[in-house]
Amino acid sequence: MKHVSYFRKILLRRLLIPAVFLAAAYLPCLSQIQIYVSGHWTYSVPASNITEAGLDFTGTYTSSSKQVLISIDNDVNRFNYRVDVRRSDISWNSSIEVWARRTGNGKPKNSYCWVSGGTSYQQITTSNQLFFTGYGRTDDIPIRYQLRKISVLIPATNYSTTIIYTVTEL
Repeated sequence: MKHVSYFRKILLRRLLIPAVFLAAAYLPCLSQIQIYVSGHWTYSVPASNITEAGLDFTGTYTSSSKQVLISIDNDVNRFNYRVDVRRSDISWNSSIEVWARRTGNGKPKNSYCWVSGGTSYQQITTSNQLFFTGYGRTDDIPIRYQLRKISVLIPATNYSTTIIYTVTEL
């Protein structure tokens, strides 16, 4: 079973939420499948969202529908694959939740390539969990993020967590 991981980083700074996604990969020498992740997200919570001390911010903070693009290069062996997602906290407040979903099918190389699942929001936790599955090569699979449960009760400081995507041949 071969796998490749990619990393993404999310920051919460003061009452600002810039999400900076850093990429790094572990690619086994003989791997026939690779995952590529591109994109970044920067978000600031407007001061107008703070209506009264002790109340939570209004709304859920959502990235664009194509904030991050994932490409799976699985040309040689064309195995079925799964993409798992998890986060690795660096400096994170456990009250803040990060959610993600797949907002499209990307660009399949041909009619035999496909992706399935991951179209409903799921909370990204510190444990690996199935995000979506697929077959063959597909480029630019769009991902949208949400930040939830941001509150004025959370200390205003920098928060950082890394989102890790792992692709595994099935």
